[in-house]
Amino acid sequence: MESWVARGFFALLVVVFVLWGISNVFTLTGSSTAVANVAGQPVDASEVQADYQRALSQSQQQGQQPDATARQQMAMQALSDALRRAILRHAATQYGIGVPDSAVRAVLDTIPAFQTNGSFDKAKFTQVLQQSGISQDEFIGQIKDELIGRQLITPVISAAAVPDAMAGPVFALLGAQRSAALVNVPLNTQPVPPAPADAVLQRYWQNNQSAFTAPEYRDVQVVILSPALMAPQEQVSPAQIAAGMARAEAASPSVPVRSADVLSVQDLADASQLKAAWKQGASWAKIQSLAARYHATPVPLANMQQNQIPSQPLAQAVFSAQAGQVVGPVAGDLGMYLFKVTSIGTNGPDPAQLATQVTQALQLQMAQAAVAKNVDALQDALAGQTPLDQLPGNLGLVAVEGALDAGGLTPQGTPAPIPGGDDLRNAIVKAAFAAQAGQAPQLQTGPDGSYYALLVQKVVPPAVQPFAQAKAKVLSVWQGAQQEREANVTAADLMHAVNTGTPLAQAAAAVGLSVTQSPAYTSAARPQDQPPQLVPVLFSLKQGEATMLDNGAGFTVAVLTKIQVPTSQSDPAGYAQLQQSLNKSLQDDLGESFLAGLQAQDKVTVNQKLLAQIYQ
Repeated sequence: MESWVARGFFALLVVVFVLWGISNVFTLTGSSTAVANVAGQPVDASEVQADYQRALSQSQQQGQQPDATARQQMAMQALSDALRRAILRHAATQYGIGVPDSAVRAVLDTIPAFQTNGSFDKAKFTQVLQQSGISQDEFIGQIKDELIGRQLITPVISAAAVPDAMAGPVFALLGAQRSAALVNVPLNTQPVPPAPADAVLQRYWQNNQSAFTAPEYRDVQVVILSPALMAPQEQVSPAQIAAGMARAEAASPSVPVRSADVLSVQDLADASQLKAAWKQGASWAKIQSLAARYHATPVPLANMQQNQIPSQPLAQAVFSAQAGQVVGPVAGDLGMYLFKVTSIGTNGPDPAQLATQVTQALQLQMAQAAVAKNVDALQDALAGQTPLDQLPGNLGLVAVEGALDAGGLTPQGTPAPIPGGDDLRNAIVKAAFAAQAGQAPQLQTGPDGSYYALLVQKVVPPAVQPFAQAKAKVLSVWQGAQQEREANVTAADLMHAVNTGTPLAQAAAAVGLSVTQSPAYTSAARPQDQPPQLVPVLFSLKQGEATMLDNGAGFTVAVLTKIQVPTSQSDPAGYAQLQQSLNKSLQDDLGESFLAGLQAQDKVTVNQKLLAQIYQ
């Protein structure tokens, strides 16, 4: 320190550290944890982080390992949910909407995960929330947010309905049915031509050598270290399964649903007549036929949650009624309702199915841990030039050996028996055709947390079979081509005959073929065992017009024979179901538009940099 040079150096260090410290203090003081702002109010990043972590944990419990894109989508969804809650809270404050404790308690009483013998159990409520990593205040806050959303959005969307002028044409388009008379011309019923001269076959062999060329094959050895392949051997205790089921039920609690047959009526006298007939045991089909006489509209509700029924008075009545009881008339927003509850249940998963899913997820987690533990030992063994067939047997490896082509087929034309899913199989086949013969095996990363190594032992190049060896195959292919040509000509002649005025039955009988009548086709579905390409063709034909198409085993000639267009009077139940679906879509769109309007009004801003820190 006696030197001025040393004193100056240390003075400079002091100045640097002082300035650095002050700058850091100012930076930290000015930092914000708000990932977004809604109407000037911050949305804390911890709220988005909590939703994101729950989604990530649920995905991992299901055996998935989200990549960067999937994690970003989870974070965006968590942000969207947080913004929705904040927007609705702000709107509730503006419009003076609140949620009393009694409403929250009513919702808690309906959640099966919190019940013992059909009644709310506070101890079970606390236990389930602890297992799910959610505090009571946070869960109750979620319920309040949901109830606020119902109070804000339901009045906006409840009266939305698609008019008959729109529903009618949609119903006619979707429900239109078309039938056809069909004649099949199979290839295998065509006469087999006699064998031609060798010169003809040799010329056919020369012109179609791709059909007689064996592809390149590779003889490979493969070892695979995969959680999916190891998982079935992992042992999971009953206690682990029970805890996993509790977490799954808490994360996605079952919600009560009901199905009901509903009549919308306008007149009290009509309602009385319909109710009397219904209570005397009339079937739903009979009630629907009576509905038109009494100016009523049948509306079947299938597995609906209470908040999914547009009319709140009707929803409350349906969820208060007993199964099989005819109830009404109930006064609603647009009239009166009669209904009968046909089933009572929940939309939760089946316990046995949930237990299987939880067990498989736990097995996969254990297998993933085993793979992470064994992968270093496998890497060391490969680095030490250990042959694939001499690797340690305690690493959980699966081995396979054989010849395959670039499509993953064996020389016998069957799929190579590579274990695992399609993604892993495709990755191994691609790697086999990218490696050099004799190249030392290297550990490669596969899909879904798997690893593999392979050795290409031999490459068999593609080769054209000599004519002498391929003669039998050439003859078979040539005869098949001739049969296909004859079937094509026969089908084309039938189509031409029909389109020039000859009835299909007459034209078919002339060549020894029979006519069958197809089931009714719709634009959205086709009957089984019918060519899929026939549907769009039939809906482009005029009645009586013929067409032909290749069905894979021959040719089909089809003549459009009948067009049936449904109406609301011919199929009232189907029309009511379509109306219900269209109304729900319209209501969903209105709800989203309403939320988008609130978001624009509240001038929502997002801190993209802070959001990225959540999922990176």
